[in-house]
Amino acid sequence: MPELPSCEYLLLDVVGSRLNLTFNRPDQRNAINSQMGAEFGAVVDWLSETDEVRVVVLRGAGGHFCAGGDIKERMNMADETVEAGVDPLMERNRQAGLAFLKFENLPQTTIAVVEGSAFGGGMGYACLADITIVSEEARMGMPETTLGVAPAQISPYVVKRIGLTRARQLALTGERFGGTKAYEYGIAQYLSPQQNIDQTLEEVVAAVMRCGPKANAATKAIMLKVGTMPEEDLIRFSAERFAELNRGDEGKEGQSAFAEKRKPSWQLGGEGDQK
Repeated sequence: MPELPSCEYLLLDVVGSRLNLTFNRPDQRNAINSQMGAEFGAVVDWLSETDEVRVVVLRGAGGHFCAGGDIKERMNMADETVEAGVDPLMERNRQAGLAFLKFENLPQTTIAVVEGSAFGGGMGYACLADITIVSEEARMGMPETTLGVAPAQISPYVVKRIGLTRARQLALTGERFGGTKAYEYGIAQYLSPQQNIDQTLEEVVAAVMRCGPKANAATKAIMLKVGTMPEEDLIRFSAERFAELNRGDEGKEGQSAFAEKRKPSWQLGGEGDQK
């Protein structure tokens, strides 16, 4: 496994084939400054280079998920000048968008656990994850427009998650809402009382781990191409992934295990665990 990036504002803990990634600026409700954003991008790059991690869990330290962008830093950056055609404010925002895109397309299954505040970029992370668990006590929203700016990089993922009509309503009113509404809007697939959220997380992780890792990665890749690839091309792409899996070690093992009424090797751990 490649060496993990060194981070100040992210806590990284690899347990078996699971990476726990914790936003770690609790005194700022885990607001994203430039360094945290760069660290997140480095971790995403690291994940794209390893097949030994199957599940990524996003969480926030100190009872909050992520309060969005660091407004004080952003205000200071507004005074930076454009020199030689380079706009540092635009470039920071573009790099954040590229990290979001790469995160969405990771082969790993990603899970966000939303507690406390999840505004702006924090709500973006919640919409980026494959699976999102939200506490009933969480508070979410897209308040950027109330500050005179746009939710630029998170907007496409909110639209994909909950649809254009609802996304426009949330962004153009700056509505703040709780965990139950987040679940009803479709941002989260699991709604949990705060006291049960750890149990819910472990149940979801266990369910993911029952699936073949290569099968999950291929399924995710197919689904993410819906609407972005011509239908006939998608049919071919899907057929190629199916054939690869069926002929591969994982497909053979999974189907043999079913016929023999036993667990496949990736559920057993140890040397037989297929990453």
